[in-house]
Amino acid sequence: MNNLVCIESNRGFRIVKADYYPPNGEKIRLVQESSSVGDYEDSLECAGSSYLWVGDNIHLDREEVSELVRCLQYWLTNKRLPTLLTE
Repeated sequence: MNNLVCIESNRGFRIVKADYYPPNGEKIRLVQESSSVGDYEDSLECAGSSYLWVGDNIHLDREEVSELVRCLQYWLTNKRLPTLLTE
């Protein structure tokens, strides 16, 4: 079951959200691209590529962890979170 979704903030930064545990219909943030600029060669041209906001105190099952790992690997490779969680 896919409980993770990727949305875009009104500022253009991508956010991966998950069902709150126990499920109550509400989505909570797992990770979000940060507007902070790090000391990387391409930080200014790749907004959201320097830092991620990471949630805390969240329960994920094995499938959700696997999906989150894929999202994070995608971010490291592409300097953005995926728009679709199948990317």
